[in-house]
Amino acid sequence: MADTRSELEALALARIQRSGVRDLSFRTLADEVGVKSSSVHYHFPEKGDLTAALIGAYTERFVARLEQISAQSGVLRAKLMAFVDLFEEAAASDKLCLCGMLAAELFALDDRCRGLLELFFKQSEDWLAKLLKAHKAELSSSLGSASLASVIMSGLEGALLVDRAHGAGRHLRAQRQWIASLVKNER
Repeated sequence: MADTRSELEALALARIQRSGVRDLSFRTLADEVGVKSSSVHYHFPEKGDLTAALIGAYTERFVARLEQISAQSGVLRAKLMAFVDLFEEAAASDKLCLCGMLAAELFALDDRCRGLLELFFKQSEDWLAKLLKAHKAELSSSLGSASLASVIMSGLEGALLVDRAHGAGRHLRAQRQWIASLVKNER
């Protein structure tokens, strides 16, 4: 049973990151995993239950990656580039950040999922603001760390969306260059 649940979650995650939650069908998930639709409902009574589980697991994995970045020794630029890498990994698989995709479909989500999305973005921006504040002397920007964290996060999420329309990853590459330019040249 746990394997079926894991398979359903993995398949649903990939589908949502590529095409959103509105197009997600329990019947399609069941067919692709090779179970009855009732089995999907056994694990996730409603689409909101599945979506909430996905957001929670995605947030845990994302925060764990942020902790790995924090633990790295090195300068701010390397840590910021590792943060950008998280978004480039999604783009390389023709996916969007799960929470960015779901934010675009906010009105299709229940209050529980909206709250989990808010938590994801808060945790991500708080981590980024803390990193920027700790390395303030390395920054060439006069923006406060919280504002700069918001701009970086929204820029990366937006770049993923715009690159999907235009292709070629130009906007994500531009974000990487801009974020790198925020750090003073190392001597």
